[in-house]
Amino acid sequence: MMERVLGPIPSNMLRLAARDAERYVRRGRLNWPEGAASGESMKAVLKLPRLQNLVMQHTDHSAGDFIDLLQGLLRYDPADRLAANAALLHPFFTRNS
Repeated sequence: MMERVLGPIPSNMLRLAARDAERYVRRGRLNWPEGAASGESMKAVLKLPRLQNLVMQHTDHSAGDFIDLLQGLLRYDPADRLAANAALLHPFFTRNS
């Protein structure tokens, strides 16, 4: 579900995963959890929109700053993720209305 909404997990992160995590990764993507790979659950996940489209369904079309903020906060790699103090300085919070 994460990959469907946020995009694929960066390959460098998957390669660095511990050997114990190999069962969770197949062909460079997260594997479906055991018992959750029914056709019905797969169809439900595949119907999920990407984050940007999901936000646009529930906001007006001027949500660019909000989408950018969410994408920054939800980056997979912690080194690339927006820190809380930087998030508070994001234009979503600081832009004059």
